[in-house]
Amino acid sequence: DRMLAPLSAVVIDRAAPVAGEQVLDIGCGCGDTSMALARRVAPGGAVTGVDISTPMLNVARQRAADDDLPVTLFNADAETHGLTLESFDLAFSRFGVMFFNNPQAAFTNIGGALKSGGRLTFVCWRALSHNPWALIPFEAVSSVVPAPEPPAPHAPGPFAFADDERVKGILTAAGFTDVAVDGYESIMKN
Repeated sequence: DRMLAPLSAVVIDRAAPVAGEQVLDIGCGCGDTSMALARRVAPGGAVTGVDISTPMLNVARQRAADDDLPVTLFNADAETHGLTLESFDLAFSRFGVMFFNNPQAAFTNIGGALKSGGRLTFVCWRALSHNPWALIPFEAVSSVVPAPEPPAPHAPGPFAFADDERVKGILTAAGFTDVAVDGYESIMKN
């Protein structure tokens, strides 16, 4: 969470949550983004976090209880879970949407959970070549260990949404309008 906090702050600012809004946090993990979003939508708003990891949700539940924030957490897959229709002003994700098996179906499902005029904001990794945090260790290990077979193009994984045009196509096909992809580069410091 500490490593990703600067990226979270940028994306949450771009999402522009305001007091009173209902937010869906997709792939909420240990709850860091759910808590940050809840602080922005209080009073009167709330965050519903979904994730497929029970251990991470247990951490998130403890954090939410400790901070007494308007957060509800569910063990669910946003791709297939029957989300409550037209319930949310904002759907948000920090590195959770690239793992969908069927991204168009997943975003169609998420779009159905948004109120009229609702918005979707997420952050995902660009291509491996733009991510030294992953590329450098991969290159170092590849001199000692044979490289694994490359994943199928567009297979679920960290870099599945590296192609801006693919992402725009998926979101448009899922019913989203005014789709924009903004690049962001940051040097992370320890």
